[in-house]
Amino acid sequence: MQFLVVDGPVPEAIHRVIDTYRSNPCMLTVALPSNGGLAKALNVGLTYVRTAWVVRADADDFNHSCRFEILCNAIDDDIDLIGSSISEVERNGEVICERCLPLNHDEIIKFMRRRNPFNHMTVAFRVELARRSGGYPPLHLREDYALWIRMCARGARMRNLPQILVDATTGREMYERRGGWRYAKGEWALQRLLVNEGIKSPALAIIDLILRSSIFLAPRSLRRIFYEKLLRHRKSKS
Repeated sequence: MQFLVVDGPVPEAIHRVIDTYRSNPCMLTVALPSNGGLAKALNVGLTYVRTAWVVRADADDFNHSCRFEILCNAIDDDIDLIGSSISEVERNGEVICERCLPLNHDEIIKFMRRRNPFNHMTVAFRVELARRSGGYPPLHLREDYALWIRMCARGARMRNLPQILVDATTGREMYERRGGWRYAKGEWALQRLLVNEGIKSPALAIIDLILRSSIFLAPRSLRRIFYEKLLRHRKSKS
């Protein structure tokens, strides 16, 4: 059974696309009465999953043809959450940079104290543990990071693969729009969660809150430079 969660009212053009699938007995459409945001839609979707694992994929990204085979071969009884590296690309296919993350469990926990240790569009995770962790928290643009924190606090065994398995369509404007007061407010909620789940100390949380909020409130052009120069690996021209 396949299912589609529709997060509140959608334009008529999208309705027409959805209607083409309604007659399919293997497709269930779950229409939410109002827009509740990504976390709510994902959590509703999780209630319908009947498999042991969920594999994430975003509609505007490009999954390498080997991605799912590599994930299947890497999943074993000692893993609850697994991801991989990505290339960040413009909509025209130009590679901007790469986001490579810590590989083993201990390195991931250490990295998690300061930054998101997984690329959301690459992950696969155990459904039962995600549900037991309370699902995706409603933290603006940090829903995935918050779920990893919750799963880690409940004993998740984690791993990242070194291969780039997804070309993520981001565009340089993504760095520019990752800011503002709403993003800074979400950072406060995220740091509280890290402290409450025992991932980091209150003192470190305060320092990171000040530093990260100053970046979110900086001018867009400076924020883009910060992301590209310091937080990503530039793609070589060679």
